[in-house]
Amino acid sequence: TLAILIGIGILIGPKGNKLHIIWGRYYLILLSIIVATGLFGWIFFRSDPFLFSLVLLAGYNAYSGWRAAKLKEKRQTKYDVTTAIVALTFTSLFVYTTLLNDSYTNTSLIYATTSALFLVVGYDLIKYFWLYPFIQKKWVYEHIYKVVSTFSALLSALAGNTLREYQPMSQLAPSIICLFIIGFMMWRHHSRFAKKCR
Repeated sequence: TLAILIGIGILIGPKGNKLHIIWGRYYLILLSIIVATGLFGWIFFRSDPFLFSLVLLAGYNAYSGWRAAKLKEKRQTKYDVTTAIVALTFTSLFVYTTLLNDSYTNTSLIYATTSALFLVVGYDLIKYFWLYPFIQKKWVYEHIYKVVSTFSALLSALAGNTLREYQPMSQLAPSIICLFIIGFMMWRHHSRFAKKCR
């Protein structure tokens, strides 16, 4: 809950200043704790697969979004590529084990979440090996998408746990809302950048 509150503050507050960076660090620390807890729960207690898929998505997007802001126009490192490959492998194994588990019926949400993760990991790998020279100046858009996606995952997990009787809409609605937020923030950044170029 605290991570969500901080996330809301970051979304509505000014961007790029010192306060934004400080609150962003707190958000990432709390998110790291959530991801570690989710990983522990999945390994030892086989917690809800959908919630764990959200943990995977939030964890990788948080790391990759942070790296986008840190590197800015610099090229990703081999460490970033290794992290992407590890995330891809781990998520593939998770999807495979979920397919083998017939007791979990709501697999469509898991596949939608992991597909979003595969999309981001695939983008990062393609960016490193091919697209970097063409999109190196677009890091702000990348940062927006990835970090707001982590916020979406947290909201979906919270709504899914507290509004179980309304599933799957309670889990899908936050993602839809955050897609609009991502679109608005990208449009606002583009508009401000266009004004500066005039």
